Amino acid sequence: MEEDLKEAGKAGLDCNFREVVRLMNADRQKISEEVIRQVTSLPIHGEVYRRACEILGVKRSAELAILAVRLPLHLPMVRLKGLLGLIPGGNGGRYNHELRAHIASFAATLYMNAKRHVNASDKVAEVVNCLPKKMALCKLQLMTVKALRIAYIMTVKPLVGE
Repeated sequence: MEEDLKEAGKAGLDCNFREVVRLMNADRQKISEEVIRQVTSLPIHGEVYRRACEILGVKRSAELAILAVRLPLHLPMVRLKGLLGLIPGGNGGRYNHELRAHIASFAATLYMNAKRHVNASDKVAEVVNCLPKKMALCKLQLMTVKALRIAYIMTVKPLVGE
């Protein structure tokens, strides 16, 4: 392996992997900050994102921002669960795999942050500490959808009376 890297260096290929990883992380940070900035500038979706962050005890999350915009939060909770395959049996594989990937990624990040005792609400910490990993991840996915739905209702409800 080391010989291959030396040969690649001789062939003119720069193999400074640490610099590449550093640049990739910098790009990831810029993109996630840009996504969050764009979502918070939207009137209803920005408020839903902020309230969901408060409910879940998260400071900033690009995945949660994407979910706040992409999920059809006007649907009832049962329909949202079916759309994401969060029902027993996974709805037979008939669910939105792209949205499910976002919510699974956010739940995994939330799980890891709660394990490290970094910005998570008491409910999230309780779920992570009391349940096995697989069950905790499923529960965190449901908690995320519920938090977004509650945040949406809290945001839209005052607008109904106008």
